[in-house]
Amino acid sequence: MRGLKSIVPRDELFFDSFDKICAEIVEGVEVIRLMLEPGGIVRDQAQRLKTIEHQADQLVHDLMAHLHKTFVTPFDRNEIHELAVRLDDILDMTEAAGSRVDLFCPECAPPEARQLADVLFESVKLVRDMVGLLRKFREPERILKLTVEINRLEDEADFIRRSTVARLFREEKNPLEVIKWKDILEFLEKATDRCEDVANIAEGIVLEHH
Repeated sequence: MRGLKSIVPRDELFFDSFDKICAEIVEGVEVIRLMLEPGGIVRDQAQRLKTIEHQADQLVHDLMAHLHKTFVTPFDRNEIHELAVRLDDILDMTEAAGSRVDLFCPECAPPEARQLADVLFESVKLVRDMVGLLRKFREPERILKLTVEINRLEDEADFIRRSTVARLFREEKNPLEVIKWKDILEFLEKATDRCEDVANIAEGIVLEHH
C-alpha cells in the first residue's frame, strides 16, 4: 500500500482545506477568549464568531463535495470525512459557547472560564500543527507527541470545568448565574473533547501509514 501511494498523484486540495479550516478554528477560539475578558464587546464578538463558524462550515462543505468526486485520496476516505467532521465540531462547540455568553449576558465571567478558553486555545493550536504535519507524513513521532499533549490538555479542561461548577454551586448566590456558566463551561470543554477526537484520528492515520 505504501508503494502504491507513492506513485499516485497527491490531491493537495484536501490538505489546503484542512489548513484553512484549522485557521478558522484558531481564530474562532481567539474570539471567544476576547469575549470572556472583562469589558469585552460581547455582541460584536459573538457575531464575528458566528461568521467564522459559517466560513468553516462552507470549507467543510466544499471539502466533502470534492471528496465525493475524487477517486484517489491521500488517505482513507472515511478518515478524511471523520477528520473534517471533528474539526468542524470544535468550532461548532466554541460558537455554541459564544452564543450563550451573548444570549445569557452573564454578570461576570468567572476567571476559570477564561482559563478554560486558554486551554482550548492551546489545544486548537496543537491541532492546527498536527493536521499540517499530515500533508507530508514526515514527522510521525511529532504527531504522536502532539496527541499526548492534546489528551493532557483535555484532561486539564475537564478538571477546570468540574472544579469550577462545584465552586459556583458552593459560592454563587444567584442560581441563574450557576446554570448559565455551567452550560457555557460544558460547551468549552466539549470543544477540547473534539480536539482530542481529532488527535486520535490523526494518530490512527499515522499508525496506519508508517
